[in-house]
Amino acid sequence: MALHARVVADDFPATLRFYTDLLGTPERLVPEFEYASFDQGGETVLAILGRAAADAVLPAGRGGGVLLVLPVPDVDATVAGLPAGSAVLPPADRPGWGVRSAYLRDPEGNLVEVQTWAAR
Repeated sequence: MALHARVVADDFPATLRFYTDLLGTPERLVPEFEYASFDQGGETVLAILGRAAADAVLPAGRGGGVLLVLPVPDVDATVAGLPAGSAVLPPADRPGWGVRSAYLRDPEGNLVEVQTWAAR
């Protein structure tokens, strides 16, 4: 199982330039969703998401601007196995991102996304 960080950026173009300079060309860039991912060995190691795109999907409360993303075999089964009320945003398809995901908060209030990639 791979774990990667996602930076939620107020200035997506500047943040994308910074990480592109640091890591090279992103493997996936979806400008209309302000999304980019940088991969190593076929696994995403860092993703960037523009604030407007994040605000359109994520629950209120911005936290520190970073959320953890955990790939799971089945988002619905994972969320169903948690205590009631754990999900702050229930499982939903996110076709623009190619995933089905749900959002949780850890005990410290950090956002955690559990996701299953759609077939590519």
